[in-house]
Amino acid sequence: MTRVTETKSAESNTTGTTEIQETPQEQIVVLERRKSKKGKKKYSRGTKGIQRLLLGVSKAGYRVTNSVAEGLDTFVKRTNKSGRKRRDGMVRYALRNASRGVSDGLTELGKAPGEITRRVGTGSVWRVVRVFTPLR
Repeated sequence: MTRVTETKSAESNTTGTTEIQETPQEQIVVLERRKSKKGKKKYSRGTKGIQRLLLGVSKAGYRVTNSVAEGLDTFVKRTNKSGRKRRDGMVRYALRNASRGVSDGLTELGKAPGEITRRVGTGSVWRVVRVFTPLR
C-alpha cells in the first residue's frame, strides 16, 4: 500500500511529495456469536394440557415414521455392504440384514410412547387416580 504525503517547507516555499511504502498488516477479527435464548412457551388459560398432549402426539407420530425410515435405511446399507463383500451376499444375508433393520426400527419406535407421556403432567394423572380410587 502506498501513501503519498505532501510537505511544505517554510524556508523555501516549495512543496514536495514523498512516497512511503507500508507493509500490509494482518488484522485479526474476532466474531462473537450470541446464543439465542429459547423462550418459554406461552399458553392461553386452560389450554396448556391439551396443547402439550397434541405436541406429544405429533412428536410420537414423527418417531413412528422415522423408525420405519431408519429401519429401511439400515436394511439397504447392510444389504449393499453384503453384496459388495461376497458373491450373492445380498441373498445369503438377507434375513440377517432384515432383522437388523427391524431391530433399529423398533428401537426408534419404542421411544414414541415416551413422547406422549413426557407431555402429560403427573398432577392431572394423580387427580384422575384419586377420583376413581375407592379407598377414601
